[in-house]
Amino acid sequence: MTAPPTRPDTAAGELHIASLLVQVRPDREAAVRTALAAMPGTEIALQERAKMVVTLEGPDEGWIAGRMSDIQHLDGVLAALLVFHHAGPAEAGAI
Repeated sequence: MTAPPTRPDTAAGELHIASLLVQVRPDREAAVRTALAAMPGTEIALQERAKMVVTLEGPDEGWIAGRMSDIQHLDGVLAALLVFHHAGPAEAGAI
């Protein structure tokens, strides 16, 4: 598997936004938060205990799938489930 680009590039004219529900082991919560913060295009939108809503923004569905796989393979992640995905023009305010 090739890693997704380090920075989302929307030059192709599309922007993909997704949200994930991520459940982590309580003892690995801080480490997972740190790892997610280091992933470009990734943001923790909400957190309650060991459950997080994580948003992703990238250029295509392949990038989203790759980033989701990266998250699923983090040490301490029990589950990372896709809740929402939307694609649209990358122009400001289009989504």
